Amino acid sequence: MRRLAAGVVLFLLPGAGRAESPAGWPLQAELLMAADAASYAPPDFKRQLVRNREQFMAGVRDAAAAEEGRRDAAQHLAAAARGAREVAKAIRAHTPFADMAYQAGGIVHEIAAASLLQAGGVTPEAGSTASRSSQFLGYPAKPFADPEVLAGSPPLAAGASPRAAYDAAVTRTTRLIAWIWKTAGGDASIVSRFP
Repeated sequence: MRRLAAGVVLFLLPGAGRAESPAGWPLQAELLMAADAASYAPPDFKRQLVRNREQFMAGVRDAAAAEEGRRDAAQHLAAAARGAREVAKAIRAHTPFADMAYQAGGIVHEIAAASLLQAGGVTPEAGSTASRSSQFLGYPAKPFADPEVLAGSPPLAAGASPRAAYDAAVTRTTRLIAWIWKTAGGDASIVSRFP
């Protein structure tokens, strides 16, 4: 497992490599969430994620494998927000980007788990189907609000469909990625293209 920057709380413990987290997303769905979110990222950050895609996806896989299913949605969202703050801080400190991509993968899992818990869970089959027809819901009016706000937006009601949970996860992750890049000093003007 890669060494994480001090203070990053992504709960990445050694895991058994399960094909899905206890919350129910198939691992493939979480990996697709990561790819979908990266596709809407600010161009410079997107290029870095593509260059470091193995580390980015390893972060998702390791976080999903380490998931024990003991935290609630609010705890996952808080972990994602803390992770976003730490990744932005580490980028400003010129930490190797491979490490930042790995940590960003952990954020994807935290958001995926939270969205799934808020919706009330999905079957693995429904999770796979949702990922085939996903949609990014755009950036909010305040695209650089605190990451705690962005991690929970758009809101997701209990009983939401697997597609709604997947779309919310992609949207929340994408918004955090843009926040990270802007906070680290990067150009995040792409947010104006996806209101």
